[in-house]
Amino acid sequence: MNERIKGLLIIVGLELISVLGDYFIKKASLQTGWVGWRQLVIGGLIYGATAMGWFYVMRTFKLFTIGLIHSLLAIALSVLLSQLFFEEKITPREIVGIVLGLASIVLLIRYQG
Repeated sequence: MNERIKGLLIIVGLELISVLGDYFIKKASLQTGWVGWRQLVIGGLIYGATAMGWFYVMRTFKLFTIGLIHSLLAIALSVLLSQLFFEEKITPREIVGIVLGLASIVLLIRYQG
């Protein structure tokens, strides 16, 4: 398998794992005081566990490229997470912002040197 394709698949996997960390941290934040501390720790450990994957990917891609792909996936997956698990409402103005943000990232990826 091509190194770049393998790297892209790893980035997607890392983002999915990171969103799982986001889930636990959001659940912790919905608790009063420090009641959700265990969920907070789980979320932090999940984030930390992705470090080895990022280390590998950074050997394959420019940091700029990784940042763009990471941003695109983080936005898309966070919106899905907020809608599916936390029933957060997104306003039309926020949708416009998300679309413009995604468009800017796509343009940056498309025209990077």
